[in-house]
Amino acid sequence: MNPPAPASTVDDRVELERIRVFFGHAAGNMVNVMIGAVLIVIVLRMGGVGDALLAAWFLPLAAVCAGVPLFERHVKRVGINAANCRRLRDIRIGFGAVMASFYGIAGFLLPESGVQVHDTFLFIIVSAMVMVATLGYTVMPLYYLVLDGVSLLPLTAHFAWRAATGGDSYYLLLLIVAIVWQAVVLAKARRVSATTIGAIELNWRLRDEIEEHDRTKEAIRHMALHDVLTGLANRRYFEDMLARALSNALREGGCFGLVLIDLDGFKPINDRYGHAVGDVVLKAVAERLLRMTRAGDFCARIGGDEFTVILGGIDGEADLIQVADKIRAALAEPVPLGDGKSVAIGASVGHAICPDDGPGPENLVAVADRRMYQAKQGGKARAEAQ
Repeated sequence: MNPPAPASTVDDRVELERIRVFFGHAAGNMVNVMIGAVLIVIVLRMGGVGDALLAAWFLPLAAVCAGVPLFERHVKRVGINAANCRRLRDIRIGFGAVMASFYGIAGFLLPESGVQVHDTFLFIIVSAMVMVATLGYTVMPLYYLVLDGVSLLPLTAHFAWRAATGGDSYYLLLLIVAIVWQAVVLAKARRVSATTIGAIELNWRLRDEIEEHDRTKEAIRHMALHDVLTGLANRRYFEDMLARALSNALREGGCFGLVLIDLDGFKPINDRYGHAVGDVVLKAVAERLLRMTRAGDFCARIGGDEFTVILGGIDGEADLIQVADKIRAALAEPVPLGDGKSVAIGASVGHAICPDDGPGPENLVAVADRRMYQAKQGGKARAEAQ
């Protein structure tokens, strides 16, 4: 029994999981964005920015923010899968980049005569928003790096421009603080991201190992309970199922039937045509038994040319005899060997019914075996090539 091939590599599944976590964290993030935008509007208004310019800055940002929940509802509707995850991620990062870019240009809206405190407040607000992004999106370093690149880097450039053109040491200090802050925070964020992503990857690898262990365990169990040649249950599995069927019948007051089958003339087939042909015959017998019985019935090969069937849901011995006769007739049909050749083989069939034929599994097997022996004494079918 070969295990199924994995649908994707661990790296693909890790990427898909990261994107799903990313979207899970992104939901509801617009509240933080709008709070930051309102704070920036207050700072800009205090810094002397006119209402028209404020509206030109704020209204497009609000429109983009309004579009994000619509996009997230679309994502929930279509679902995130291996085929669309990267495209959806890129669109969502694009939304974030556009919104963060409004933060980045805010400093350039302040008039040249503005006081330093307004730029300081802008730095505090924007750096706080980037900090929130780095903490909330550790699974997606690309996202918080893009946000930093379009928001804090322009503000840092604004400080550098002010320091260079105005010769103001305060802006030089702000420039140094902004550079150091980004270097420290982003370096730590990358380490946290590596740990988070590594945990997701480890989780998937552990899942794969557990699934492989379960498949191996099931394969070993299948080999221990099934006949290698025919795929039917083996004697050990038959004995367990017979005991279980008997226990259920005695507890629930039902009945079940047991059919023992012994092939007539199988040894001459092996002697005359070889074991390869004998294997073909045994496989054909197994296939016919499975075809003749119901899904809830139990078929087993308990010896070289011995088979058995446990039949549940029967009303009495008449039903059991009818099934046994059908099995005998089906096994009497020639087995095709190819090239227009076939071999005919018969079968002796015995039956027992629980609880009429005995209180234990040994009694049922003994009764069915005795009846099968009586059928065999009545005349064996000859094995011959046709």
